[in-house]
Amino acid sequence: MADTARAPAVSVVIPCYQQAQYLELAVMSVLGQTFADHEVIVVDDGSPDESAAVARSLAARFPACRISLLRQENAGLAEARNAGIRMARGRYVLPLDADDAIDATFLEKTVGALEANPDCSVAFVDVVRFGAESGIWKMGPWDEDTLRRRNVAVCTSLFRREVWETLGGYNPNMVFGYEDYDFWVGCIERGMKAVHVPEPLFFYRVKQSSMVSGAMRNHVPLYCRVILNHPRFFPQAAVDEARRYLEANPLPAHRRLVKAAPRPAT
Repeated sequence: MADTARAPAVSVVIPCYQQAQYLELAVMSVLGQTFADHEVIVVDDGSPDESAAVARSLAARFPACRISLLRQENAGLAEARNAGIRMARGRYVLPLDADDAIDATFLEKTVGALEANPDCSVAFVDVVRFGAESGIWKMGPWDEDTLRRRNVAVCTSLFRREVWETLGGYNPNMVFGYEDYDFWVGCIERGMKAVHVPEPLFFYRVKQSSMVSGAMRNHVPLYCRVILNHPRFFPQAAVDEARRYLEANPLPAHRRLVKAAPRPAT
């Protein structure tokens, strides 16, 4: 039996909004890890489907595993992650979207990478696309110049809990996506280092309705929002341009978009 009283090493936080049909695969990919010292927190972000019922069913089927359900009114992905991490007990945190999955060795290799590199705060991996697309994305490199231009790591990257505490969580103004890019920029501007595990250990589901064209339609305003969230990290000219753009093209206060695809290395 799992020791539910002892804090786990890793907390896997899975926000779920209208993804009930995929949630079991995501959770099972965690339960099948070769590194077993973890808990799973499913955050039902006001989903109108059967997300909560699926989470409860999995918790009942696997009582020896630490599966918890947190329900809240719809607040968007960033706030759903924050809510789950507030509840988390692990010293490491792994966000995982409900329609994605991880390789069985993901936690073993990323936890090992962080424990072998105590000066690093984040461990990220390469990406396998599946569903409406297939292929592999190589992620990185983790450096300031690259992060000023594009994202370098997917949201499903392992980080130390104090990273989230130092940043104050995911920025809730990133309601359209790119909340992970914004988070990584916050890390690197504070001097945090990352270690790349160069293996395709994260499985990113590509759906026909949410392929890269959807992300690219929203790329400019989202990128501008990241710049304005971190004005000291980006050149002043970029900050001024981003401000002008969003003043002319304001984003609505709150709306759910399809998840943005990670931007592959070029």
